[in-house]
Amino acid sequence: IYILKRIIMRRTVTNSNKRVVMVTLKLLVISNKCNARSTAPFANRTFDNRNNNLQLMRRQMGYISHQRTAITKRLWNDRLEQMNVDKPHAPEQTEIKKKKIKEHVVLYDFENDLQLARDYATPWNTARIGRILEDMDSLAGNVVFTHIDDENLNTRPPNAVTASADNIRQFDTLSLHQKTFLHGAVAFVGTSSIVVRCDLKNEQGKVLMRADFTFAARSNVTGKATPVNTLDLENLTEKQKEDFEEVKAQSTLKKNRKMDKMPMREEVKEFRQKWVKKVREMSRVAREMPARAVLHEKLSKTVLTSQTVHENLFVAQPQQVNLSGRIFGGFLLRRGFELALANAYTFSGSFPIFVKMSDVDFRAPVEVGDLLRFRAKIIHVGEEGEFKDLELEKKIDEKRNEAEVEREVVLQVEAIVVNPKTVNAIVTNSFLITFRVKGDISTVLPESTDEAYGVFERVIRPKLCGWD
Repeated sequence: IYILKRIIMRRTVTNSNKRVVMVTLKLLVISNKCNARSTAPFANRTFDNRNNNLQLMRRQMGYISHQRTAITKRLWNDRLEQMNVDKPHAPEQTEIKKKKIKEHVVLYDFENDLQLARDYATPWNTARIGRILEDMDSLAGNVVFTHIDDENLNTRPPNAVTASADNIRQFDTLSLHQKTFLHGAVAFVGTSSIVVRCDLKNEQGKVLMRADFTFAARSNVTGKATPVNTLDLENLTEKQKEDFEEVKAQSTLKKNRKMDKMPMREEVKEFRQKWVKKVREMSRVAREMPARAVLHEKLSKTVLTSQTVHENLFVAQPQQVNLSGRIFGGFLLRRGFELALANAYTFSGSFPIFVKMSDVDFRAPVEVGDLLRFRAKIIHVGEEGEFKDLELEKKIDEKRNEAEVEREVVLQVEAIVVNPKTVNAIVTNSFLITFRVKGDISTVLPESTDEAYGVFERVIRPKLCGWD
């Protein structure tokens, strides 16, 4: 193309020859564009019903999966085996079946697979929790797909999207020197929603980490909510019945909290007013007179929430997509978690120990090419005796005083898609992450009354009311 353009620019070339060269040039440009479309490693962005060739889908899958963990790659390949890719335009299933709970188990053979252990190791020789979260999200997706599928090759199941993740907790340290098992099973089924519980266990069966993922079923035709297969409640084991009732209660509580249907007791209201007034008086002085605040006895070790902000900005790449062609939710969880971990490490000076992740919401999908900003800030630091004015919760302070060498640090993380062309920004994901840290650290103060009430509602009230 370059040589032909140079020929056209020459004065010695006749007009007839120029026309021939122009036609040749156009054909080369068209041919080049066609080749680019057909040979690009990620030619088709979405792995949806337009793909009607299993071999093509596997080639595309292989291109994506090597960016993920070995466990996620294995799980995605297993899901491909179940997908009806030979009939992408099959009618959507309409029959609602009653299904039994089927448990899925994945082995982390850290004991014999040194490379696998290295892939999950941190510089402190602890496990990378962010990578475990990726695998949990992948396993939950497999569990949901198995449950919603009617096992009829002439129909296709509805699409299942991750709506939220709750009750993500670490109960004990994960060892990279012994075998570990990741269990996943349906715990609760609503009309169009499914909750999958994932448990990470050691060889002795002890639960090291737990997470509940909520999926919403959407019609492939209309995109609206659609009914899913129900659970066979008559054949549940005692453990499955306990999980069912527990998750059902948690779902009801979360729904009532979002709709502001949880009445507040008078003593909690009184304590909230005192707490908000106290922190706002301190933060107002710290903001208006910072030079004097650092010399004040009570304010010398305080910082405002805006002083704890850390963020990063990047373009969502095609290597980070899931089987639906959108950015993998587990990848977003990992990036948000690792930013919060770095923030807490910077704040405390000691390596943070993960405690829990809550209020995880997937509000909108993230597409390839989106400009994605992660922002993490510390919104609360646990204080010794912060509930001493509340008589009904003396037990909380007793527990805190037993291990006060470690303090809880709560961070709020948001994922925001920004579009400079349209001058638009939307929060796609948000979650709270709690760590335990050691050492002498500062107290974090909210900068506005609304922020103070928000911290109380999301962090302190759940502890007072036993929701935590």
